[in-house]
Amino acid sequence: MPRHWSASDRRGMALNLNEKMQIIDTNLARLDTMAASLVEMREAFLLEKVRALTSEITNEYPEDVCEQMIRDEHFPEEFRSMTGRDASISREAGIQEGVLASEQIANVLKSSGHDEQIRLCQCLAHVNDALYEAASVRRNTWKKVAQEEKNTRFGKAWVQRLNDLIREEDHFEDETVPDLDVHAARPTGESIAYLRNTYTDRAYTRFQSILQHTTAVYYSDFQGVCESLYYDRESACILPMENSVDGKLLRFYSLLNKYDLRIAYTCSVTTEDTDVTTRYALLRKNITVPNPDEFDACEGLYMECRAVLNEEHPLSDLLAAAAWYHLTLTRVDTIPTDYDDGERTYDLILRMEENGDLAAMLTYLYLMVPQFTIFGIYLAV
Repeated sequence: MPRHWSASDRRGMALNLNEKMQIIDTNLARLDTMAASLVEMREAFLLEKVRALTSEITNEYPEDVCEQMIRDEHFPEEFRSMTGRDASISREAGIQEGVLASEQIANVLKSSGHDEQIRLCQCLAHVNDALYEAASVRRNTWKKVAQEEKNTRFGKAWVQRLNDLIREEDHFEDETVPDLDVHAARPTGESIAYLRNTYTDRAYTRFQSILQHTTAVYYSDFQGVCESLYYDRESACILPMENSVDGKLLRFYSLLNKYDLRIAYTCSVTTEDTDVTTRYALLRKNITVPNPDEFDACEGLYMECRAVLNEEHPLSDLLAAAAWYHLTLTRVDTIPTDYDDGERTYDLILRMEENGDLAAMLTYLYLMVPQFTIFGIYLAV
C-alpha cells in the first residue's frame, strides 16, 4: 500500500534536505577559497611566462612587440608550442587513472590550459600599454587634453595600439581580380560608389551623417562599384551584406573577398512595403580603426572575421576567448567548402561590450588561429 506523506512529513524532509545542502555548500565554498588561491598562483606563473616571452624584445617603441611577435610568421606556431601544456592525468601528479572524476579532471585541466593561452594573449596585447599612453600624452600640447586622454579607455593610445596590431591577411580563396586598366586617380574628398536605388540612397545618407565632404558616384553594376574602389577611382563603396529574408548575402561577401575590401561602417535600412531590413556596409581598401569621437553617435562597435577551424582549434575555443575578452557573438555562418578535410570555415560577427578588449582578441587570432581574415572593425550607424 503506497505511503501517504503528511504536511509535517514534507516539512521535516525539506528541513533535513536544506541542512544537507548547507553543509555541502559550506564545503564547496571552502574549495572556492582554495581555487581562488590557485588562480592567483597561476596568474603569477603566467606573468613569468610573459616576461620570458618578451625578455629578448626591446621596449624602446611600443610597436616592437607587434613587429617581432604578431608579424613574425614563425612566432604564432612557436607560441602555441611553448604555451600548450599536456593536461592529461598522471600518477606523478597524485591522480590515479580510473578514479571516479577522471574524465571531469581531464576536462578541467584541458580547459585550464586553453584559459592560460587566452590570458597570455591578453598580457602580450597590453605589455606596452604604459608606453602607448606616454606616447599619446607626448603628442598632446595641452595638459588638460592629455589628462582627459588618460582617463578615457578609447583615445589616441587605443587607436594606435589597434593600428599596430592590425595586419592584412592573405585570403583562402583562389579567386583573382581581373586585369583591368587603372583609371585616373580619384579627386580629393570622400567619394562613395554604389548602385543607386531608393534604399542605397538611404544607406548613403546614413553614412554621410558620420563622414564629411562626401560625394556619391553611381555605377551600373556591383562589379563596377567594387572595381572603382579597388583601383582607387573612389575612396569607398556601398554593398548590401545581409537581409532579414535571405540572411547572409554570399554573393556580396564573395565580391568583398575577391576585391580585398574591408568594412568600415554598417547601417540597416527597412523597406516600407515589405518590412525587409537590409544591412549595408561602407567598404574601404584597408581595415580602419573607428574614431572614438563617433562612438556616442553609433549603435555599437563590431569586429567581423572569417576563420578556418578544426578539431585542434575548434569554434568553441574561439568563442571562449571572445567571451573572456567581453566580445559577444551576434552572428555566425558556416561557409561551404569544396572539400572535406576536417576543417570548417566560419564567418563571425563579434560586438564589443563595455569592457571589451579588442586588442586581446586580435592578438588571440594572430597567435592561436592559423587561418583567419579580418573583414573589418566597424561601427554600426
